[in-house]
Amino acid sequence: MAPKLAIEAGSSNAYHTGDWRTQQPVYQNKWPPCSQTCPASEDIQAWLALASDQQWQAAWRKLTERNPFPATMGRICYHACESACNRKHLDSAVNIHAMERYLGDMAITHSWCHESYGDKSQMQRVAIVGAGPAGLSCAFQLAQHGYTVTIFDAQAEPGGTLYSAIPDYRLPKLVLAKEIDAIIALGIELRLNTRVGKEVSESNLRDQFDAIFLAIGTRQPRQYPRKETSNHSVMSGIEFLHALNRGEEMALPKQVAVVGGGNTAIDVARCVRRLGSSVTVICAQDPHGSHHRELGTEMPASLAEVIEAETEGVQLIYRAGVRHLVRSGEHLSGVEVAHVDQVHDRHGNFNPKLFDGTEEFIPAGLVIFAIGQEADWQGLEGLEQAAETDGVWVGGDAVSKSKLAATAVGSGYQAAMSIMASFQGETLVFGVHKKAQITFRQMQLHYYPKQLRYEGEMSEQRLDGFKEVVKGLAESSAQHEANRCLSCGVCFECDNCWHFCPDAAVIKAEGGYMIDYDYCKGCGICAKECPCGHIDMEAVM
Repeated sequence: MAPKLAIEAGSSNAYHTGDWRTQQPVYQNKWPPCSQTCPASEDIQAWLALASDQQWQAAWRKLTERNPFPATMGRICYHACESACNRKHLDSAVNIHAMERYLGDMAITHSWCHESYGDKSQMQRVAIVGAGPAGLSCAFQLAQHGYTVTIFDAQAEPGGTLYSAIPDYRLPKLVLAKEIDAIIALGIELRLNTRVGKEVSESNLRDQFDAIFLAIGTRQPRQYPRKETSNHSVMSGIEFLHALNRGEEMALPKQVAVVGGGNTAIDVARCVRRLGSSVTVICAQDPHGSHHRELGTEMPASLAEVIEAETEGVQLIYRAGVRHLVRSGEHLSGVEVAHVDQVHDRHGNFNPKLFDGTEEFIPAGLVIFAIGQEADWQGLEGLEQAAETDGVWVGGDAVSKSKLAATAVGSGYQAAMSIMASFQGETLVFGVHKKAQITFRQMQLHYYPKQLRYEGEMSEQRLDGFKEVVKGLAESSAQHEANRCLSCGVCFECDNCWHFCPDAAVIKAEGGYMIDYDYCKGCGICAKECPCGHIDMEAVM
């Protein structure tokens, strides 16, 4: 009897079982959620991978491709990247900002220098107005690519808000100065005490430079809206911080009230405590985690900063607004506050409505209003309405809603890329990343062991002067945190796909793997067992 199947004995390699498949695996790098949410668009997974191999300088160079302030941002950034970290669905987010600080501090200790992208000098000259994070970030990118850059700033020291408004207990001045020096060392001309519109005219900028980037920040404080017969014992939060950072002696009354719910208000309150006074923060919004009322009313200050402020004795009153200041002659005795019934008006603008009959007296000899800042366009009126087609770019806090330093750094990067593209006759569009995004649902988290998150130690003497509160990670802790990265969407060569393939169709190659599609039946086991979600199953067309 003839055999039913015309198959001869021999090697199974003779039969290309891959012809059966209707789908096939494809190795594809994806964009991790930490980088998706980073305002500076850092490739966080990449520099953490280098750090996990103890390639510290290479990790620093990868990080500073987008952010030349790692030691600074590692201290003050509110790390939205960690809120998005997939690891929090396993145990807790990777301590990305502490790792960033670790690399930045190591660069300062070892005097690592930024490198240019080649020896070729470009012909075009660029003027940058403002030596804050946006202006310095833009200058950094342009100088690395060989462009001649001059920064103009009206202040006596560079750094913008980073220098003038962030207290030393969060950001020591020496750390900021070292990172700025490393940027300027690329050959950037820095002209301080030079206000455009006064020491330098707008027409001079247009005549002498091929492009202008306006990064003027928001140094103009919003004023208390109520009419008062006296400004005695009233000041703005930004004026208070500026005076403190200039080293001025601050004689405060025993009791101080701070009005506002943002990070500036919390910084002011914590500084007041360090100067020996009690302080009450009057915030119109809800506390963190309270969404029982309308959405968008949660206080904008960082939760971590609020917790630290409360630990230091700062009192917070939520859903309250100032009805009026209570005076006896010129002497301020306190503020009358009332419950906030509605935070926003019908147009969605922040405009608290106070509820009659809920008044309460808060004793205070000084009221500090930290209710926001605005850009000061005096002397720049001719450039304010200019467009990129006129050779003028605007970025940083002057046009951003978030008012975060990391956002300003990202804005400076985008401006630099756009300016260089315009010089080459091209147009750049930002906002859409070419790589696919990945969530924890596309990963196999059970393959990863649970590990504790390491934090920097807190100083025990919190209110003893303005010494830095949070300490950096030790090397062993930094190594541990770098290793906690799940490498979301990016292969780390765990060999799972190679081990589990039933057809031996996965082939190890240098730097990764390949699929032998002659024998792959498209079973999808490799994709299912890939811990980091690097493998996709695609239909065979």
